[in-house]
Amino acid sequence: MSNFKGMVSAGALALAIVVGLGSAQAATSPKYEAALERYYAMTYGHQIEQLGIDELSEKFREGAMSKPEAKACPALGKAIDEFSKNEFRKAITDYFHSPELKAQILAAMRKQLTEGDLNAYLAFVDTPAGKQYLQHSQASNVEVEKAMTEMTDKMDESPAFKAMMTDMVTKLVPVMMTCPRDKD
Repeated sequence: MSNFKGMVSAGALALAIVVGLGSAQAATSPKYEAALERYYAMTYGHQIEQLGIDELSEKFREGAMSKPEAKACPALGKAIDEFSKNEFRKAITDYFHSPELKAQILAAMRKQLTEGDLNAYLAFVDTPAGKQYLQHSQASNVEVEKAMTEMTDKMDESPAFKAMMTDMVTKLVPVMMTCPRDKD
């Protein structure tokens, strides 16, 4: 995940997993927990490790620096630079590597994954074909995230988005014109 949108979607994914999954598994055996930890490390843990924290910090800085206030005040620009390199970077690093987020993800996985599910997956990835699949799958995820980021950045150029903007103007502006205006 190479941008703030990716970071947000990872957090949203973790939250969606926690909220949206079905009934809980009654699996608390040490074998189950060990298998779950290993599965986590290969899946969500790996994705978290691949986050581009420096890129996320830079995207935050760019967004903050694009504000008129930052452009008009060099001192504010310098403060934003320092904040993005330090406090913002630390906050997102701490969040994505927090025991709380990991615990939420593990709790969500416990709701659906049985010990049999985990053992089957782990047995597969322990084979030569499974190892190759895991490597290719992880690399593919990185490429898919890049493609999604590029497409998200170009979303406003898409025919669907342009049509939506036209619809928004034709449907909302006439209604806005009927609303009373604030008198400043």
